[in-house]
Amino acid sequence: MAKQLVERGNIAQFINPGETTFYVDQTLLLTPGAKDYLREKGIALVYGDRPATVAQPATASTPPEKPLLATQEPELRVRIGEMLKNDFAIRDRKHIDDVTLKVMDRLRIHR
Repeated sequence: MAKQLVERGNIAQFINPGETTFYVDQTLLLTPGAKDYLREKGIALVYGDRPATVAQPATASTPPEKPLLATQEPELRVRIGEMLKNDFAIRDRKHIDDVTLKVMDRLRIHR
């Protein structure tokens, strides 16, 4: 099976308008320039097949869902703290709290 070469010059034909994730399956081969383009446009790069989507009709009784990050906020705070301790050897609790809050704000999660 031949792979399609995706480079900076032709990547636009592989992206649908409004997409925020680019899936690289076994049929595609990305150049570093294409990866740079995706990073510049804020498009996440995922290696693997695009997940199958099943449309579910919304009903009037269905409450609106919370944004994913907001529902995972407590777990995310803990994981950020663990990362700061384990990967960056930060032990000062105040420093960990300050950095965690800045990361959460950067991700637009409100306390």
